[in-house]
Amino acid sequence: MQRFIHTRSLRARLLLVLVLMVVALVAALALLADAIIEGGFLALEERDVAERVAQVSNAFDNSIVGLQRTTLDYAQWDDTYAFALDGDRVFIETNFVDTTFLYNELTYIAIVNTTGTILYAQGFELEEEDFTDPPAELQSFAGPYATLLQHEQLEAGQSGLLLLEDGPMLIASKSILTSLGEGPAVGTLLMGRWLDEREIARLEALTRLNFSVWLLDEAQLPAVLQPLAAAGVEATPFIQILDDQQILGATVMSDLSGTSGIIVALELPREVYQLGRTTLRNYTLVLVGAALLFGVLVLFVVDRTLLRRTLSLSHQVAAIGPHTPEVRVEALGQDEVGQLGEAINQMLQRLSDYQTQIAESEQRYRQLIELLPDAIVVHNGQMVRYINSAGARLLGNGLPATLVDQPVHPLIAGLSPRPDGVPVIQEAVFHTPQGAVLEVELVALPFYDQEAPATQVIVRNITERKQIEQTLRAAKEAADAANRAKSQFLSTMSHELRTPLTAIIGYAEMLEQSFADAEPAEVQQDLARIHGAGVHLLALINDVLDLSKIEAGHMQIKPSMFNVSELLDKALATARALAQRNGNELVLQATDDLGLMYSDEMRLHQVLLNLLSNACKFTHDGRVSLTVSVLPEVGPELPERLVFAVQDSGIGIAPDQIGRLFQDFVQVDASSTRRYGGTGLGLALSQRFAQLLGGTITVTSELGVGSTFTLTLPRHVQGGATNIPLTPLASSDQDAPPAALPGGENRIVLIIDDDPAIRDLLPRLLANPGLHFETAASGEEGLELAMALLPDLILLDVLMPGMSGWDVLKQLKADPDTTAIPVLMLTIAEDTEHGVMLGAANLLSKPVEMDRLGQEVALLLQGQGATQRLLLVEDDPDIRTYLRRTLDQGGWGVIEAEDGETALRLLAEQAPALAVVDLMLPDMDGISLIAALRAHPHGTNIPILVVTAKDLGADEQAQLNQSVAQVLRKGSFRGDELLRSVQTLLQRPMKE
Repeated sequence: MQRFIHTRSLRARLLLVLVLMVVALVAALALLADAIIEGGFLALEERDVAERVAQVSNAFDNSIVGLQRTTLDYAQWDDTYAFALDGDRVFIETNFVDTTFLYNELTYIAIVNTTGTILYAQGFELEEEDFTDPPAELQSFAGPYATLLQHEQLEAGQSGLLLLEDGPMLIASKSILTSLGEGPAVGTLLMGRWLDEREIARLEALTRLNFSVWLLDEAQLPAVLQPLAAAGVEATPFIQILDDQQILGATVMSDLSGTSGIIVALELPREVYQLGRTTLRNYTLVLVGAALLFGVLVLFVVDRTLLRRTLSLSHQVAAIGPHTPEVRVEALGQDEVGQLGEAINQMLQRLSDYQTQIAESEQRYRQLIELLPDAIVVHNGQMVRYINSAGARLLGNGLPATLVDQPVHPLIAGLSPRPDGVPVIQEAVFHTPQGAVLEVELVALPFYDQEAPATQVIVRNITERKQIEQTLRAAKEAADAANRAKSQFLSTMSHELRTPLTAIIGYAEMLEQSFADAEPAEVQQDLARIHGAGVHLLALINDVLDLSKIEAGHMQIKPSMFNVSELLDKALATARALAQRNGNELVLQATDDLGLMYSDEMRLHQVLLNLLSNACKFTHDGRVSLTVSVLPEVGPELPERLVFAVQDSGIGIAPDQIGRLFQDFVQVDASSTRRYGGTGLGLALSQRFAQLLGGTITVTSELGVGSTFTLTLPRHVQGGATNIPLTPLASSDQDAPPAALPGGENRIVLIIDDDPAIRDLLPRLLANPGLHFETAASGEEGLELAMALLPDLILLDVLMPGMSGWDVLKQLKADPDTTAIPVLMLTIAEDTEHGVMLGAANLLSKPVEMDRLGQEVALLLQGQGATQRLLLVEDDPDIRTYLRRTLDQGGWGVIEAEDGETALRLLAEQAPALAVVDLMLPDMDGISLIAALRAHPHGTNIPILVVTAKDLGADEQAQLNQSVAQVLRKGSFRGDELLRSVQTLLQRPMKE
């Protein structure tokens, strides 16, 4: 009876809940259906109308964009640019014919120059396919339509809607530039298209929508659109429900002045709204019927299949006690309730099995603990609670039972576990009761002994492992010492390697000059190969020596403050020749002013040049870009950094090969070595330099797409040598003002160049009271003027039609009357060596820096004067002969000395004007000799030029900075650079 009452009570509660749920659901849906469903369809309808309005608006925008694109194509055209300058009507007759208007759907074209004069204006009737007069408002641009003229800025332009008396017009205007987009702008090109019925019909066909166009101030504007006309663009898109069947969508398009415009409106049927009403009505009816049926069925099924059987299962489970695990419940059926009964039975069986397994596992655990070689001790901080056999042997007499409840060893008690359960590991020296000394590893873990907190400590004997580690460490130190000895050996070989290479390169260079006009041609080619191979071998040896210095710990950075933008210009100028040779575009992407940087300028230049050279070498007819950005400071650990990213569109690198990039002497595969050359040392050396400068190099690449190498460096490097760097190689004092010309003298300068702009520009830029300029437009005319005038200096272009600059130079040097005239070559090709071989005084690359050109002109016009004596101090006879013969070409008398003592004697006897000194000399080294020269009365003020293969330390650099004018590294300079350096030093004013 009690069970029946309980069951009826549960059934009653369930029935009540179901009835309340159904009523609440139906009532809520009835109240909210209109707001949710109908509101959703209204929103959907409004979105659909807005999309249709946007579709029409986009069609207008696309029409304007197409017009703007057409205008841009004609505005940035060299023929249009020329017409705006000379007004040649052939351009109009050829290009602005009726097919041009028809093909581009144009009804108006005009060209206006920068003074506002209309050079060309023409209207066109597309329906009649005939020319008409342009709109009256666009026949003059002095009034409000002057804003259409866009020639003040290169990228200027306007496009949009223009309201004229004859109707609205879509119009676009663009500055007239060259095909390269360069200026200055010479006028404005305007193109227009009437927004007439033809254009509207075309747009309706594109959008498949019918719409109407109204002026904002039109008197016949429908009343429904008047609020939109008053509100303007802020009210768009404008949507208005007309009735249950129709809805209106509209938008406002402003004209170019922003004060007026047009309204584009379209009426659409309310199909979405009607569909929503029908859906709502059907949904409500179905919902009510389904809710009632669902409630009745749920109540019946739950009562029959769940309530009665669940209650029976509950009574069976309650009968199972903790000491009767063998009792099982009766599974009632195969459904979820029956599965629940079966799951209960399986759980009871698993509990019984787990009890057996726990007992067996505990027995195995104890056996393993006893057999472990590591000592295991459980203690509560004071007393031992458990200890295994290994622990008993380590701490006592070998019997665990005698050590339980005894005081724990202080070393073990002193190690406390962490509360989070992470093991605490410590190494210590342990003294056993038998007197042995062991190295042990202690591991402490939290533990519970009969629900009381305790500590479990594992003591492991690591004496043998420590001995093995010590042996391995000694072996590694021996290997490192051998590697350092190898690197040190390579470092000391610097002088011996570079000196013979300097002789090879020098003699090859001199032989090339000697055989320049001789036969056969194969001799010249072979000598060029000798010279090229020597230069290449020297560069490789320099890289190997730099790498060995880094490995030996002898490489010092020499930080200084320098301008980042100037460094980037130098690196790009050097890499541009390789980029042009492979047909690549070399691009710099950086802010105008990257500021100053305190780092090693030479090493940074070397790394950037290596990355740029690699990108240009592995890219053909592509793009190589150098992007420079600044990462701001993020706390003291991350100071401000500069990021140099070199990206190319070349062959790319496979993912499995990227890890090999920075290994010494390794390229990604053998085929790249055969095709592109190289030793694979450049990137390894660049990574080492980057690390020395406090940064790193990372790479991302995709095979066949390209690669990006990113160099990240701190703006201010920490550590390194702080000495002032030596005078740069072959410095030409570019920052100094041009040398003054001798006063009171009239000098004739002949300019030979086929470019009239150059012939006009150079006399203006080089204007001087003591100079008279003559110009020639060809090589033949230049030779005639040179022989007639015998000028003091000739500025000669290389690339000229007919007779080239090289041919002119050969004839000038072949004629006794003109052979002494200095010739300064101007060219886009950087072939300085060829120019010097033919007798040019120097060769400057176009575009020429005017300050540099002024210095060169002043330098050459000053002349050498009387023959001056130079003191050459070099112990190697081959190098000494090469340097003497090179200096002889400059017209100086050379006094040779093979050691310091001879040099001091010749200084006293001959009083030379300049000294060229090697640092590696017998008996007296070069630095000591320089100090002795400065102490001598005749050597106090003479310029000293150091030519050496020695790698200078920081102290040596500091000492040389105070004594010498310039340092040249053997094998890294050409003969013409040595002559230029000597000439520059001789023409500097003597120090008082």
